[in-house]
Amino acid sequence: MAAKRAFRSWSRAAWLRLTWAVLSVYVVESVVFALAVLPGVLFFRWPLGWSFESESLRFAVLAMAGIPAYLIFALAFMTLSALATRITGWRTPRDAELRISELEWPLLDWARYMVSIHLVRVLAGSFLRTTPVWTGYMRMNGATLGRRVFVNSLDVTDHNLLDFGDDVVIGAGVHLSGHTVERGVVKTAPVTLGAGVTVGVGANVEIGVRAGAGCQIGALTAVPKHEVLEANETYVGAPAHKLERHGRGAA
Repeated sequence: MAAKRAFRSWSRAAWLRLTWAVLSVYVVESVVFALAVLPGVLFFRWPLGWSFESESLRFAVLAMAGIPAYLIFALAFMTLSALATRITGWRTPRDAELRISELEWPLLDWARYMVSIHLVRVLAGSFLRTTPVWTGYMRMNGATLGRRVFVNSLDVTDHNLLDFGDDVVIGAGVHLSGHTVERGVVKTAPVTLGAGVTVGVGANVEIGVRAGAGCQIGALTAVPKHEVLEANETYVGAPAHKLERHGRGAA
Protein backbone atom coordinates (compact mmCIF):
# COMPACT_ATOMS: atom_id res chain seq x y z
CA MET A 1 0.00 0.00 0.00
CA ALA A 2 2.82 2.42 0.85
CA ALA A 3 4.47 1.72 -2.52
CA LYS A 4 1.18 2.39 -4.34
CA ARG A 5 0.75 5.71 -2.54
CA ALA A 6 4.32 6.66 -3.45
CA PHE A 7 3.70 5.91 -7.12
CA ARG A 8 0.52 7.98 -7.12
CA SER A 9 2.30 10.91 -5.47
CA TRP A 10 4.88 11.22 -8.24
CA SER A 11 4.27 14.17 -10.53
CA ARG A 12 4.11 13.96 -14.31
CA ALA A 13 7.57 15.56 -14.48
CA ALA A 14 8.93 12.91 -12.10
CA TRP A 15 7.51 10.12 -14.26
CA LEU A 16 9.06 11.70 -17.35
CA ARG A 17 12.45 11.91 -15.63
CA LEU A 18 12.20 8.29 -14.53
CA THR A 19 11.19 7.14 -18.02
CA TRP A 20 14.09 9.01 -19.60
CA ALA A 21 16.52 7.62 -17.02
CA VAL A 22 15.42 4.03 -17.67
CA LEU A 23 15.53 4.42 -21.46
CA SER A 24 18.89 6.21 -21.44
CA VAL A 25 20.61 3.65 -19.22
CA TYR A 26 19.18 0.85 -21.37
CA VAL A 27 20.49 2.43 -24.59
CA VAL A 28 23.92 3.32 -23.17
CA GLU A 29 24.51 -0.07 -21.57
CA SER A 30 23.28 -1.89 -24.70
CA VAL A 31 25.76 0.04 -26.84
CA VAL A 32 28.56 -0.56 -24.33
CA PHE A 33 27.78 -4.29 -24.24
CA ALA A 34 27.59 -4.59 -28.03
CA LEU A 35 30.90 -2.80 -28.56
CA ALA A 36 32.57 -4.89 -25.86
CA VAL A 37 31.30 -8.19 -27.30
CA LEU A 38 32.57 -7.42 -30.80
CA PRO A 39 36.35 -7.88 -30.25
CA GLY A 40 35.77 -11.05 -28.22
CA VAL A 41 33.58 -12.54 -30.94
CA LEU A 42 36.10 -11.63 -33.64
CA PHE A 43 38.86 -13.29 -31.64
CA PHE A 44 36.78 -16.44 -31.14
CA ARG A 45 35.89 -16.58 -34.85
CA TRP A 46 39.52 -16.27 -35.89
CA PRO A 47 40.37 -19.98 -35.37
CA LEU A 48 37.25 -20.97 -37.32
CA GLY A 49 39.10 -20.16 -40.53
CA TRP A 50 41.96 -22.48 -39.73
CA SER A 51 42.27 -25.94 -41.26
CA PHE A 52 42.52 -28.86 -38.85
CA GLU A 53 43.49 -32.47 -39.33
CA SER A 54 40.68 -33.66 -37.08
CA GLU A 55 37.47 -32.42 -35.48
CA SER A 56 38.91 -33.23 -32.07
CA LEU A 57 41.76 -30.80 -32.64
CA ARG A 58 39.31 -28.14 -33.88
CA PHE A 59 37.20 -28.59 -30.75
CA ALA A 60 40.25 -28.33 -28.50
CA VAL A 61 41.45 -25.10 -30.16
CA LEU A 62 38.01 -23.52 -29.98
CA ALA A 63 37.67 -24.52 -26.34
CA MET A 64 41.02 -22.92 -25.56
CA ALA A 65 39.93 -19.73 -27.32
CA GLY A 66 36.97 -19.31 -24.96
CA ILE A 67 38.83 -17.86 -21.98
CA PRO A 68 40.91 -15.33 -23.99
CA ALA A 69 37.73 -14.25 -25.81
CA TYR A 70 35.99 -13.70 -22.48
CA LEU A 71 38.96 -11.72 -21.10
CA ILE A 72 38.94 -9.49 -24.17
CA PHE A 73 35.21 -8.89 -23.68
CA ALA A 74 35.62 -8.21 -19.93
CA LEU A 75 38.45 -5.73 -20.42
CA ALA A 76 36.57 -3.95 -23.20
CA PHE A 77 33.35 -3.87 -21.18
CA MET A 78 35.05 -2.42 -18.08
CA THR A 79 36.86 0.24 -20.12
CA LEU A 80 33.83 1.25 -22.18
CA SER A 81 31.53 1.28 -19.15
CA ALA A 82 33.87 3.61 -17.25
CA LEU A 83 34.19 5.81 -20.32
CA ALA A 84 30.41 5.95 -20.71
CA THR A 85 29.80 7.04 -17.11
CA ARG A 86 32.48 9.71 -17.49
CA ILE A 87 30.94 11.07 -20.70
CA THR A 88 27.38 11.01 -19.38
CA GLY A 89 28.35 12.45 -16.01
CA TRP A 90 26.67 9.62 -14.09
CA ARG A 91 28.20 9.85 -10.64
CA THR A 92 27.24 9.67 -6.98
CA PRO A 93 26.81 13.27 -5.74
CA ARG A 94 29.04 14.19 -2.82
CA ASP A 95 27.56 14.93 0.63
CA ALA A 96 24.00 14.84 -0.67
CA GLU A 97 20.57 13.95 0.68
CA LEU A 98 18.34 12.71 -2.14
CA ARG A 99 14.69 12.06 -1.44
CA ILE A 100 13.60 9.01 -3.44
CA SER A 101 10.00 10.21 -3.73
CA GLU A 102 11.09 13.32 -5.65
CA LEU A 103 13.09 11.51 -8.36
CA GLU A 104 15.34 14.49 -9.04
CA TRP A 105 18.17 14.26 -11.56
CA PRO A 106 21.02 13.83 -9.03
CA LEU A 107 19.23 10.74 -7.68
CA LEU A 108 18.65 9.36 -11.18
CA ASP A 109 22.28 10.00 -12.16
CA TRP A 110 23.34 8.06 -9.07
CA ALA A 111 20.94 5.23 -9.95
CA ARG A 112 22.29 4.97 -13.48
CA TYR A 113 25.85 5.00 -12.14
CA MET A 114 24.96 2.12 -9.82
CA VAL A 115 23.38 0.15 -12.69
CA SER A 116 26.58 0.55 -14.68
CA ILE A 117 28.73 -0.63 -11.77
CA HIS A 118 26.41 -3.58 -11.11
CA LEU A 119 26.61 -4.79 -14.71
CA VAL A 120 30.41 -4.70 -14.62
CA ARG A 121 30.38 -6.58 -11.29
CA VAL A 122 28.16 -9.31 -12.75
CA LEU A 123 29.84 -9.69 -16.14
CA ALA A 124 33.50 -9.12 -15.23
CA GLY A 125 34.00 -8.62 -11.49
CA SER A 126 33.72 -12.20 -10.29
CA PHE A 127 36.67 -13.21 -12.45
CA LEU A 128 38.89 -10.12 -12.17
CA ARG A 129 38.42 -8.82 -8.63
CA THR A 130 41.59 -8.60 -6.49
CA THR A 131 43.63 -8.06 -9.66
CA PRO A 132 45.25 -4.78 -10.76
CA VAL A 133 42.76 -4.83 -13.63
CA TRP A 134 39.87 -4.38 -11.19
CA THR A 135 41.50 -1.48 -9.36
CA GLY A 136 42.29 -0.01 -12.76
CA TYR A 137 38.60 -0.13 -13.63
CA MET A 138 37.71 1.54 -10.33
CA ARG A 139 40.17 4.34 -11.09
CA MET A 140 38.71 4.84 -14.54
CA ASN A 141 35.26 4.89 -12.96
CA GLY A 142 36.13 7.74 -10.63
CA ALA A 143 37.94 6.26 -7.60
CA THR A 144 41.12 7.82 -6.20
CA LEU A 145 43.36 4.86 -5.40
CA GLY A 146 46.99 4.68 -4.42
CA ARG A 147 49.51 2.07 -5.49
CA ARG A 148 49.15 -1.63 -4.73
CA VAL A 149 45.50 -1.42 -3.74
CA PHE A 150 43.69 -4.78 -3.76
CA VAL A 151 39.90 -5.08 -3.58
CA ASN A 152 38.54 -8.59 -3.03
CA SER A 153 34.89 -7.60 -2.77
CA LEU A 154 32.19 -6.77 -5.29
CA ASP A 155 30.27 -4.74 -2.70
CA VAL A 156 32.59 -1.75 -2.93
CA THR A 157 30.58 0.85 -4.83
CA ASP A 158 30.18 4.60 -5.43
CA HIS A 159 33.69 4.61 -6.83
CA ASN A 160 33.90 8.39 -7.29
CA LEU A 161 33.51 8.85 -3.51
CA LEU A 162 36.39 6.51 -2.60
CA ASP A 163 39.83 7.82 -1.66
CA PHE A 164 42.33 5.06 -0.75
CA GLY A 165 46.03 5.46 -0.03
CA ASP A 166 48.83 3.08 -1.01
CA ASP A 167 48.75 -0.58 0.04
CA VAL A 168 45.09 -0.67 1.05
CA VAL A 169 43.60 -4.19 1.15
CA ILE A 170 39.84 -4.85 1.13
CA GLY A 171 38.89 -8.39 2.16
CA ALA A 172 36.25 -10.69 0.70
CA GLY A 173 32.62 -9.85 1.36
CA VAL A 174 33.32 -6.31 2.59
CA HIS A 175 30.48 -3.82 2.13
CA LEU A 176 31.89 -0.36 1.58
CA SER A 177 30.11 2.41 -0.27
CA GLY A 178 29.50 6.12 -0.37
CA HIS A 179 25.73 5.89 0.07
CA THR A 180 23.14 4.72 2.55
CA VAL A 181 19.34 4.87 2.57
CA GLU A 182 17.45 6.17 5.60
CA ARG A 183 13.68 6.73 5.72
CA GLY A 184 13.34 7.15 1.98
CA VAL A 185 16.39 9.40 1.63
CA VAL A 186 19.66 8.43 -0.08
CA LYS A 187 22.53 9.99 1.85
CA THR A 188 26.06 10.17 0.46
CA ALA A 189 29.53 10.95 1.80
CA PRO A 190 33.09 9.99 0.76
CA VAL A 191 35.04 7.16 2.38
CA THR A 192 38.73 7.79 3.00
CA LEU A 193 41.23 5.04 3.87
CA GLY A 194 44.82 6.00 4.57
CA ALA A 195 47.89 4.14 3.40
CA GLY A 196 48.23 0.58 4.65
CA VAL A 197 44.64 0.22 5.86
CA THR A 198 43.28 -3.34 5.90
CA VAL A 199 39.55 -4.07 6.00
CA GLY A 200 38.85 -7.63 7.15
CA VAL A 201 36.52 -10.21 5.65
CA GLY A 202 32.82 -9.38 5.88
CA ALA A 203 33.28 -5.94 7.46
CA ASN A 204 30.76 -3.15 6.88
CA VAL A 205 32.11 0.39 6.39
CA GLU A 206 29.47 3.12 6.28
CA ILE A 207 29.50 6.50 4.56
CA GLY A 208 31.81 9.28 5.65
CA VAL A 209 34.27 6.97 7.42
CA ARG A 210 37.87 8.17 7.66
CA ALA A 211 40.56 5.64 8.65
CA GLY A 212 44.09 6.79 9.38
CA ALA A 213 47.19 5.20 7.89
CA GLY A 214 47.94 1.69 9.12
CA CYS A 215 44.49 1.23 10.66
CA GLN A 216 43.22 -2.36 10.80
CA ILE A 217 39.47 -3.05 10.64
CA GLY A 218 38.75 -6.57 11.84
CA ALA A 219 36.63 -9.22 10.14
CA LEU A 220 32.85 -8.72 10.49
CA THR A 221 33.40 -5.29 12.06
CA ALA A 222 30.67 -2.67 11.54
CA VAL A 223 32.01 0.88 11.29
CA PRO A 224 29.20 3.45 11.77
CA LYS A 225 28.82 6.35 9.36
CA HIS A 226 31.15 9.36 9.72
CA GLU A 227 33.36 7.49 12.19
CA VAL A 228 37.01 8.60 12.42
CA LEU A 229 39.42 5.71 13.05
CA GLU A 230 42.85 6.48 14.45
CA ALA A 231 46.01 5.62 12.54
CA ASN A 232 47.86 2.40 13.44
CA GLU A 233 45.01 1.16 15.63
CA THR A 234 42.85 -1.97 15.37
CA TYR A 235 39.06 -1.80 15.44
CA VAL A 236 36.69 -4.71 15.98
CA GLY A 237 33.06 -5.38 16.87
CA ALA A 238 29.64 -4.01 15.99
CA PRO A 239 29.73 -1.12 16.38
CA ALA A 240 33.47 -0.83 15.90
CA HIS A 241 35.58 -0.04 18.94
CA LYS A 242 39.30 0.32 19.35
CA LEU A 243 41.09 -2.81 20.49
CA GLU A 244 43.23 -1.91 23.47
CA ARG A 245 46.76 -3.24 23.35
CA HIS A 246 48.08 -5.22 26.33
CA GLY A 247 50.59 -3.29 28.35
CA ARG A 248 49.47 0.13 27.18
CA GLY A 249 49.99 2.73 29.85
CA ALA A 250 52.31 0.52 31.95
CA ALA A 251 55.21 2.21 33.71
